[in-house]
Amino acid sequence: MPTALDKYADMEPQWDYPVVIESHINGVRTKEMNPNTPITYEEIAEDAIRCWEAGAGAIHAHNTSFDLLGENAYKDYMRTWESVLAKYPDITWYPTTCNNLRLQPEENGLEHVPFLYEGANVRIGCVDTGLTLFAVDTDEEGYLSGPEFGFNFKRVASQVKMFRERDLAMVFGIYEPGHLRHAMHYVNRGLSTPGSMWDFYLIGDYGLTATEPIGTNGMKPSLESLYYYLWMIEEAKVKHPWYVSVWGQGALDDTGILRRAIELGGHVKTGLELFYDPARNPTNLELLQQVQEIAREVGRPIATQQEARALYNIA
Repeated sequence: MPTALDKYADMEPQWDYPVVIESHINGVRTKEMNPNTPITYEEIAEDAIRCWEAGAGAIHAHNTSFDLLGENAYKDYMRTWESVLAKYPDITWYPTTCNNLRLQPEENGLEHVPFLYEGANVRIGCVDTGLTLFAVDTDEEGYLSGPEFGFNFKRVASQVKMFRERDLAMVFGIYEPGHLRHAMHYVNRGLSTPGSMWDFYLIGDYGLTATEPIGTNGMKPSLESLYYYLWMIEEAKVKHPWYVSVWGQGALDDTGILRRAIELGGHVKTGLELFYDPARNPTNLELLQQVQEIAREVGRPIATQQEARALYNIA
């Protein structure tokens, strides 16, 4: 008997909107992982401008320290974004969260977002709806080590409330199927905002931060994983657009998942925050151009930046 996943495997290409391709230009990855990773304020600004000028629908960026909180995080972001906004005041961009391990009980990890909303044209933000263990290394006996990342129910609720008060689009970072079920609670009760989106993390052997193939979290990059997520959101009462982001797997060679996502009406997040391959050192621009070329091969139009803003519900 055919399964729900068979439906997506057999589905003909179909879409109702041009494909939005975002550039996620930096994160916790280092120049030792890829010398093209932007690290300094100037490098982050240059890559943001470069990818925006090449047609990225939005730019997602970290500041220079994940440990900074609140107004200090905002000030650090602005050392990059003042120069970017001076050139492109209407650029669509959004920040990341802060280090959850440094938060006080009353903090939610996004206290910098209201400052960026007021002073830096930020109209989108991340909501990571779960806790995850990030494998980074193993010791001599093979035992894993790495940080825990994510936000509990109280902090996620505070984040959602903050975004609703400002009508900010929410990027639901779906690291695991349980994250999706948590986010679905808010979506199905009318508590998400217009322009919000699903971001399905498909996580390869190098995970989100490792340089050895010890990835231990998330759904593997496969068509079956993609189809499973699509099956899960069938019950969503609000049909938010969906994106895929492939992490820790050299996507320059294996483009089948990106191609299929574009065929089925999804959108793509790409860039050096996601990418790691010990044998390859692409630039953010090259990764963006790769996905743009896949979209052209599929025959799906690439969203203009104005069309992307409309999808994000940005006036």
